[in-house]
Amino acid sequence: MACIDTLLAAFAEVAVDPDAQLEKHLAAGKRVVGVGPYHVPEELVHAAGAVPFGVWGCVGSSVEAKKYFPPFYCSLCQMTLEMGLTGTLDKLSGMMITGLCDTLRAFSQNWKAGMGSKVPMIYVTNAQNRFIEAGRRYTVEAYAEVKRRVEECCDALVTDEALARSIKLYNEWRATMREFVALAGQHPAEVSVSARSSVINAGYYMDKAEHMSMVQELNAALAAAPVSLSGYKPIVLSGIYEDIPAITAILEENGFAIVADDMAKESRAFSRQVPETGDPLEALADGWCALRADTELFDPRKEHIEQVVELAKDNAAAGVVILLAKFCDPEEFEAPLVKKALGKAGIPAVTIEVDQSTESYEQARTQLETFADLLG
Repeated sequence: MACIDTLLAAFAEVAVDPDAQLEKHLAAGKRVVGVGPYHVPEELVHAAGAVPFGVWGCVGSSVEAKKYFPPFYCSLCQMTLEMGLTGTLDKLSGMMITGLCDTLRAFSQNWKAGMGSKVPMIYVTNAQNRFIEAGRRYTVEAYAEVKRRVEECCDALVTDEALARSIKLYNEWRATMREFVALAGQHPAEVSVSARSSVINAGYYMDKAEHMSMVQELNAALAAAPVSLSGYKPIVLSGIYEDIPAITAILEENGFAIVADDMAKESRAFSRQVPETGDPLEALADGWCALRADTELFDPRKEHIEQVVELAKDNAAAGVVILLAKFCDPEEFEAPLVKKALGKAGIPAVTIEVDQSTESYEQARTQLETFADLLG
């Protein structure tokens, strides 16, 4: 068994240089399809023999994308389009984009206008009302069109047998990642905030079977080690994404341990379990329709608010850090309600605004240092 530090170093190497991983896939003769945020049926890409490759923007300044977007626009979409317009994603065979929110829908059309046939768009349309049969049937039909577009971009057929195998692999991978998140939360001395982020981010770039095997080895090593929470401040993270180096560094410097999270790029992305029986395309749709408690999805009872409270209680968190993505309307509408519910439950919370184009996080540093002092 490889030691924890060796495994974490391997994940970090992938996470900091996704281009090298992309070249590795291409050198192996694989086609690579970008998968954007989030809840996309990337099993279809895997079943076509191609590699799904996560694209969640990047830290930096938007220049070319500003020709398409107003300044008050989610940086995740701005920076993803910036990557496309500046040639960073030219080696992809396609780009899978959802229409989960107003911003993503507009982004998809700007991608189509700006990128044309250079990196073809595979548009994933989902029924927001997933709780009625009409929504389920709509999703099945939409996924059938996604399957057709994947086959075009990958020049390969997606058979039912191959899709069933991919669904099984992804279910195992997601279960492995849920186990990792729980173990990392109990072992902050071994898995720092930045190391935790690297393990998760590497999964967006690596072959899923290879990544799962390495994470399983890491999980076994962590499970054999004693809990190392003493001296750390256990918190829950809530929001869209955390992997901004400046924020990661501040969390580490102040001794926070992420015992659980509600991040779209992290635990929310691992929450889906797809049925492994019946028609595999319908199973993919059923996996989508079973999703609950998500800010970006139709959630009429606002179950997500109570879920954050329960996460904090169940994991004995001292507090919650809400990383609020700037200009993300669904998150901005709900964040005050989440904070109010946490306050009612007696759980301290702080809201930190994050943006991939922000150059300085000194205000966030002050907020998190004060929060750390509050938690003792």
